[in-house]
Amino acid sequence: MTRPDSPLRSFALALACLAVAASAGCEARTPADAPPAAGPPAQAATATTSPAGTYALPAPLASELRVVALPGRPGEYRVEVHGGGDPRDGAGVAADCQAVAEGRLDGGRLDAALLPFQSDAGGLDAIDLESSPRLAITFDGDTARLEGGFAHCPMRTAMTGAYRRTSSPRLFVDCAPLPAACWNRD
Repeated sequence: MTRPDSPLRSFALALACLAVAASAGCEARTPADAPPAAGPPAQAATATTSPAGTYALPAPLASELRVVALPGRPGEYRVEVHGGGDPRDGAGVAADCQAVAEGRLDGGRLDAALLPFQSDAGGLDAIDLESSPRLAITFDGDTARLEGGFAHCPMRTAMTGAYRRTSSPRLFVDCAPLPAACWNRD
């Protein structure tokens, strides 16, 4: 009797597989003559998908960002970010903060210049732009990773991080995307 891992058993199994393939009229294929894989890789499909939409940080954080294509400016987008504090901080929760930026999408990365704005929660003027003039978003499928300096925001406001595309925004629901940012509405 042969052991399950013996070379003789392995040889017998290989020989049996070849006999079954030959009797069925199949040809043995080597990796060199195997057909190419069908269709483009999944990453190529997501690279051409528009980043426009609304994204949110994971609960319990209430931070959202919205990406809007700029009309008449192919490949350029406006980003609106509304960040909030972590409610688990209780009475020490950070205040809300906002930012608006515009820039060009290159591959899966959007490099954008911050723009001055005013809102009920504060604003950003030209002086603020000197210390934190840009933000960057890297898109990967339904994830948007926001990076940047937000010196105009209160400490511990959640602005940067990995946002996920959402079909049920809470902060950007009742406002048109352009020409002004959501919180600049009359």
